[in-house]
Amino acid sequence: MGRTRGSVAVACLRMLVASLCAAAVLASGAGSAVAPSLLQSHDRVSSQPRVVPMPPPLSDVLDQPAAVPGGYPMALTAQVGNHHVHASWTYVDGLAAFNAQIDSWLLGLLDGAAPAGGRYRPAMALNAGQHQGREMVISAKPVQAKGNVLVVRQRVSDAGPEGVSAMASATVYVDLATGAARNGTDLLRPDAIPAIQARAAGVPADIAARAPQGIPTDLVLSPEGELTVSAGQPGMPGREVTATMDAADTAAALSDYGRQVLGQLNAAAAPRPASAPAHRHVNCDIVPCAALTYDDGPDPRTTPQLLDILKANDAQATFFMTGSNTTANPATARQVAEAGYAIGNHTFSHPYLTKLSPPAIRKEMDRTDAAILAATGSTPSMMRPPYGAADATVQAAVGKPLMIWAVDSLDWQSKNPAAFVPKVLKETTPGAMVLMHDVQPSTISGQQELIAGLQGQGYKLVSAPQLFEGIPLLPGHVYRSRPARP
Repeated sequence: MGRTRGSVAVACLRMLVASLCAAAVLASGAGSAVAPSLLQSHDRVSSQPRVVPMPPPLSDVLDQPAAVPGGYPMALTAQVGNHHVHASWTYVDGLAAFNAQIDSWLLGLLDGAAPAGGRYRPAMALNAGQHQGREMVISAKPVQAKGNVLVVRQRVSDAGPEGVSAMASATVYVDLATGAARNGTDLLRPDAIPAIQARAAGVPADIAARAPQGIPTDLVLSPEGELTVSAGQPGMPGREVTATMDAADTAAALSDYGRQVLGQLNAAAAPRPASAPAHRHVNCDIVPCAALTYDDGPDPRTTPQLLDILKANDAQATFFMTGSNTTANPATARQVAEAGYAIGNHTFSHPYLTKLSPPAIRKEMDRTDAAILAATGSTPSMMRPPYGAADATVQAAVGKPLMIWAVDSLDWQSKNPAAFVPKVLKETTPGAMVLMHDVQPSTISGQQELIAGLQGQGYKLVSAPQLFEGIPLLPGHVYRSRPARP
């Protein structure tokens, strides 16, 4: 959708439409999400509607986020075209369908904010602390998580220095067993919706006369059975009306699905199985990612020091272990695995694989797989050839994806953080794998500075499996960095 620069009204309308369309994407499959209408008079609303000003950037005080079993928060600050974007959302571990819907919603909004004809790229989130242009605030906030139901309130606001803004909101109800999402309107019987629209109290007549026809999509059902409905006010950008129906009126309007949800909201939240941190969902088409990788370990002196640094900085990494060091230090290899980090095969004796026959290559691979399996309980699914040496014979023999690198720190050569840290900070781009060695004490001494520097630029430090999530990794194929979204 095109946009004329400098036209505030067109920009606001564009972002409002984009946000509502994106909300429909997230709720797809269970009824269509339609632009929320203005609430009209309702003589049985239990409390007077209140006019709520648009929240300031990075501050949404309407709801407090709910704790979600298996949930983990994400955030993004990016300069997307003429929009300074602040986004916050929550993924749920193991709920692939819901996570994918959140990603689709976010990417739709980010693409909509990009310059006409362009697309959002993660590089737009690097060094994006300085505000430029309009302020766009996106949130997908869990407001309730009970039984097998997760309630997520989506809000999008777009504001400029002149005070003109657009705002939209919707509520999504997620089945925690399947990840399927339905919109708030599904809580109500179709025949009850017109009455709720027509009888909401407190809207001035001149504004009500300009209200568009449509179905409200921002409906929050409480465990007590009350229903809160929110909608923006046409002609009053950045303001919305919020009205609450009491439990008796709500009960009369609920659909069968709404009654099921109410029952779940009064049930205890069920615990969820957890994935290893290295395999939790992160979309590296949204956040700028880099994968720190460490070769040649495990080493009982240096590897545990590195694990402590990674944990303290909430950073993921991948360890490409040799079979010989794993055999010599199984407890250290197990420590890496139990901490949730990804492990790859780096051959048994660290040879130039291009100088070996196919049977000798297979022997290097198999001995290392066996050593890592014995130490950790799992067989690695990826490998890294020593020295990056790989030809067609090697690719055909290893039987796993070959994870090379996009950035070589040369830490083994300089043995000096003052040399390799600036090199990595300069050469890393979104989607890159970075090569380092956890057997070098000098490498460990530079990790705090390196990790802080990358995170300060805006990078999310992920494992190799996270970096390539959604991209099939084929045996014998070489990978260096995540390809850009087409």
